[in-house]
Amino acid sequence: MKTNATKASVTFLFLSAVGVAEAFYHAWLENAFTTNTFLVNYSPYASFFGVPYWVFGVVWFPLVLVVGLWITHFGHTHLRKELLVMLSVGNLFTVYLWFVDLLIIGVFTSAYVGLYATNYALTGLVVAQNWTSSEMRDFFTGTIIGVVIGVFFGAFGVAVFGIGGGIVGGIGAYTSKR
Repeated sequence: MKTNATKASVTFLFLSAVGVAEAFYHAWLENAFTTNTFLVNYSPYASFFGVPYWVFGVVWFPLVLVVGLWITHFGHTHLRKELLVMLSVGNLFTVYLWFVDLLIIGVFTSAYVGLYATNYALTGLVVAQNWTSSEMRDFFTGTIIGVVIGVFFGAFGVAVFGIGGGIVGGIGAYTSKR
């Protein structure tokens, strides 16, 4: 019988695999020149030091899946709160991508948002599983406060202030104990 800890781990691995599928679908969209992705792909902001953005998703989600498999012993143990650090890196990168998509290029692409939401859901699973930790509660509280403040600045503001607030909350809780 699976415990709640292993159910969350298996869900994390499943969502990571979904992220891999989404990343490859996104890569196909960008290279198939379809939907709004075409506008993003051929804008002057379509790469980071010459690396197209779709490559980051194709690398990121398999990395998250492999790390998740390793940390959870293939879904048999709980999600460790250290995963929050790795996922926050992905969340920070999405802030930049929200900025490029919404404010610079002015294009909303559902394939991108699906990738962002998957990373946010993975982050949420880690927070939920480790809720008894003060860092997780403060990460969540910071995220909610940031989202509320961000509403006044539109979708980009919600992303920036929500992610930033969560990270500041988590770091604040971690450093205040030291």
